[in-house]
Amino acid sequence: MKDEGFNRKACEISGYESLWVEFKTSGYPRKLRKEWDAAEGDALLEIILRYVEGWNLIDVEGKTITLTPERPASLLDNAEDSVVVWLIRAFQGFWLWELTQPRKNSSPPSTITSLAE
Repeated sequence: MKDEGFNRKACEISGYESLWVEFKTSGYPRKLRKEWDAAEGDALLEIILRYVEGWNLIDVEGKTITLTPERPASLLDNAEDSVVVWLIRAFQGFWLWELTQPRKNSSPPSTITSLAE
């Protein structure tokens, strides 16, 4: 995906390459790990949905899935199962791996200035 941001993840599922999700880049408390470990089924999806800033997802009929303020797990009830699994993997990779790594500097190197005259 062109100009993919640090927090934007493109779907790798064949036929769904135009789909993407953007996750929040902060606000992941330590207690989230305990909550994640204790969660099952829809509770996992509800955790993920709290950290989604935006997305382009479609259901099995090709209709756009609108991200609502309430964000119940049922938003994904008519999504392709492989896309939901991708969303879970994308969140885990972003939260548990990418957020803990140093980010690449996106600014060009600064010019060296001379203090001596």
